[in-house]
Amino acid sequence: MGKILCVCISKKRKSSAQNVHECAATQQGLVGDIHYGMSGRKQVSLLPYRQVRAFFEQTGTDIVYGRFGENLLVEGIDWENIQEGTRFACGDVILEVVRIGAGGPASDAYQGEKVCTPMEPYFVFCRILKEGILKENEEISVMI
Repeated sequence: MGKILCVCISKKRKSSAQNVHECAATQQGLVGDIHYGMSGRKQVSLLPYRQVRAFFEQTGTDIVYGRFGENLLVEGIDWENIQEGTRFACGDVILEVVRIGAGGPASDAYQGEKVCTPMEPYFVFCRILKEGILKENEEISVMI
């Protein structure tokens, strides 16, 4: 069982996300996020905390939630066994993994810096199967 450390949204494209602590998750995505209503399958992005922590430790800077544009920063999940089709339960919300890893043309510079680039291999993109509220410090688990 894991834990959601932050819930972040971006108000505009090509910017880091801001921690809003909780957010409604609907069939259109995360309410208030720039990608809301774009009918894409990648409605919610997750990053493993251990990878984010390692990056900040290497750079000698403080951890900044949302720095890489992630929606959820998650600790305590066995990421090695996550694959497309894996489902997560977090409160009332059910997420399904649709892609692992980012990259390609969408990873252009964000306001002069590569926001996503260091974490591209670790992004886990999900679609929302069941609506609800995603909350900081809430448990998240892999459904069996």
